[in-house]
Amino acid sequence: MRRIDTPLRWRAYLGLARVAGATRRLPGSGQEIALTFDDGPDPESTPRVLDVLAAHDAVATFFCVGQRARRHPELVQRIVAEGHTVGSHSETHRVEDLGAQAVVADYQAGRRSLEDVLGRPVPLFRPPHGWLDGSSAWALRRLGFRTRLWTVDPHDYEPGTEAMDLRQGLNGCSAGDVVLLHDVLEEAPDGAPSRDVLVEALPDAIAGIRARGLDLVTLS
Repeated sequence: MRRIDTPLRWRAYLGLARVAGATRRLPGSGQEIALTFDDGPDPESTPRVLDVLAAHDAVATFFCVGQRARRHPELVQRIVAEGHTVGSHSETHRVEDLGAQAVVADYQAGRRSLEDVLGRPVPLFRPPHGWLDGSSAWALRRLGFRTRLWTVDPHDYEPGTEAMDLRQGLNGCSAGDVVLLHDVLEEAPDGAPSRDVLVEALPDAIAGIRARGLDLVTLS
């Protein structure tokens, strides 16, 4: 997400999220957490993440970039076949410098790419970096996107992040949290950790979540 460094900017962002109909937390008061993975699918790292989830009988939500989904439809289909949920994540992931109409067109193209691969509607959506402005927020609501943001960001993209850091970040999750992770980094900063760090951290993180009496669920 673009850094929001003042209370005023945070209130403005939450206002845009309301306009878009976006939610951050899981609904209700159940003992549930949702792991979400952005920016894939990737033929090297996404299968490794799926393997870990399968080994631990865990489910997650994958927000897929449209152009990647079209290149690797078999991975999108595997994600769904293994009980996970798929949402769109724009067509190109590079939208912040586009004009208002081009941003909305990119969002729509990303959704169509996922729908073409799966042969069914895919209204679930997350904007790249969680970025919203007035025009895109209104368009997302008008076009029927179900926009889902997050409450916990363990910074699996930050240079210097290690598996221990991710485990500690995930150990701080509580009921209702939606966790932002990445099965691949579409726009990796210099020095960003490899997905080896994520794959190493996931098993202990899943075990820790369950040890606290919490269940893993997908978004809808």
